[in-house]
Amino acid sequence: MKKLLAIIYVLLFSSSYLKAQDWAGIPVPAYPGVGNQWQLQSDPSDDFNYTFNATNQWSNFGSGKWYNFYHNQWDGPGTTYWQYDHVSVDGSDLVLRASRNPSTAKMGVEGVNAGCITGNHRVNYPVYVEASVSVANITLASDVWLLSPDDTQEIDIIECYGGASNGNAFFAKFIHISHHSFVRNPFQDYQPRDFNSWWEKAGVSSWGDYCWNGGNRKYVRVGVYWVGPKHFEYYVDGELVRVLYDKAFASKVNGTWYYTYPTMTNGQLDFENGYQKVVQYATGSTYSFNTLQAASNTSSVSVIDPYNYQNGNGFTKDLDIIINVESQDWHVQAGRTPTTAELNDPTKNRMKVDWLRVYKPVPNTGGGTGSEVIIQAESFGSTGGTYDDSSSGGPGYGVNDAGTIINFVNGGDWVTYPITIPEEGAYEVKYRYATPVTGTSVAFEVSGIPFFTTSLPATGGWGTYQDLVASQTANFTAGNHQLKLTAGTAAWQWNMDKITLTRVGPMTSRTTDVLEEERPPQPKLFPNPAAGQFAIATDQPLHVRLYNAAGAVVITLPEYKEGAISVEGLRPGMYHVVLQNSEGTYQQKLMVTP
Repeated sequence: MKKLLAIIYVLLFSSSYLKAQDWAGIPVPAYPGVGNQWQLQSDPSDDFNYTFNATNQWSNFGSGKWYNFYHNQWDGPGTTYWQYDHVSVDGSDLVLRASRNPSTAKMGVEGVNAGCITGNHRVNYPVYVEASVSVANITLASDVWLLSPDDTQEIDIIECYGGASNGNAFFAKFIHISHHSFVRNPFQDYQPRDFNSWWEKAGVSSWGDYCWNGGNRKYVRVGVYWVGPKHFEYYVDGELVRVLYDKAFASKVNGTWYYTYPTMTNGQLDFENGYQKVVQYATGSTYSFNTLQAASNTSSVSVIDPYNYQNGNGFTKDLDIIINVESQDWHVQAGRTPTTAELNDPTKNRMKVDWLRVYKPVPNTGGGTGSEVIIQAESFGSTGGTYDDSSSGGPGYGVNDAGTIINFVNGGDWVTYPITIPEEGAYEVKYRYATPVTGTSVAFEVSGIPFFTTSLPATGGWGTYQDLVASQTANFTAGNHQLKLTAGTAAWQWNMDKITLTRVGPMTSRTTDVLEEERPPQPKLFPNPAAGQFAIATDQPLHVRLYNAAGAVVITLPEYKEGAISVEGLRPGMYHVVLQNSEGTYQQKLMVTP
């Protein structure tokens, strides 16, 4: 019976077990958002565990997932000639090879034949696309990218220049993290060219040599989370390394995050020493989306589309998935082009892709009954609330109409409500208020731990009410808490006559009949709450990520086994912790205290 129940649980709640793809057990490193989970998009995803023999004609393959050419009739940049018969699948990998083309029609030098494929299923934001790639060990670009059918919007997942020979040693040690915004006629092309767009891995002097690995091929995981029209996140081997958001960059270099933004002079981007010039706004040891937002708010120049080629809309079009090898014109112009001997060498001339996977964030429906209202106070006294209005002049000054409305007269006035949280997770606070004063605010805390402060726009006068939803949700542990709202500093600020606290997303099903001994042992955080540091009790290595209340990653540990994890420098509050190992994914809450 226990086995039967376990099988039912697997079928209902863990569809990933139905087919063990090559990426099974590798977590999606990006955060899907509050109340969401990642859902595999099977149509564009492929583990390449089948055979497709090279053919000299246009062909679909992979059960219709791909075809063996570029997405229009163009045959390649620079001295590239994309060829149908340079594409194959060997039972475990996509293989794209290169060879010599004797034609000098392109750029006056002998060309390069190469493989290129295009997906038959397009993607659009929000979407996470990741590939496991072994680049060609040759002076050519190995690419995985997304491109709109009209060739105006491009997001590069990996652009890597392979071998270190023929003057390519400098470029061979970088993965170029970039995108392009195009105008086709007359042709114009923008891409970020700041120095930090060239990502370097410690210990890797040549990605071609690294991936060739003496014949025992290595692979690098590269992914892009296309969050929205003006928001891209880039991941290498599960680590967040660069974020582009509206008008600012965040780049991780040698363990430090740099928050920068570009400048323009007379309508043109500024350059310095051959690279796009940027202003450093801040640095940090961990990634902070709030800091990136602040840098973006300081900047006046878009990092997505500074010349407004997309009419201010950012990237919104459906994009094709393209994988290819190519000989780019700027390399050829500089004399960096492979020799015929290198092009004939199978240890150098092949790019391989183990798998490509695509995920969408979708609501985490669990098996519960839907969103649940935890508290709904129609008036101050309706759920046992208490208040303190001493800064307003003493008892009675902070309450109107026999306890139905709280008047937050001066800074420091507060009201609290006792709440019982049935299940840990994210909850939304909503309150109805009125204020004639601009720039007032409310601070929100739970059980003495501050979460956020929200500004209250003026409504025009007392008695003119509107609903305001806090800009951030809070993560609660199960149990009893005190919900507290405190006024800011301005006098005669606002009053409130209704507050609700609602679970974001449905409750997890509590009726699944799977006995505890059937479940894999769950890692455990301790101590919790934590002051200064915490640790994790686990019997196998974990991929650990900590998210703050805004959903930004603040700590990433790719392979945690044991030992203390420092939370020094993190603001007190509730953090969302995602723990992943070969048995599955576990989500827990960590309370960080002063």
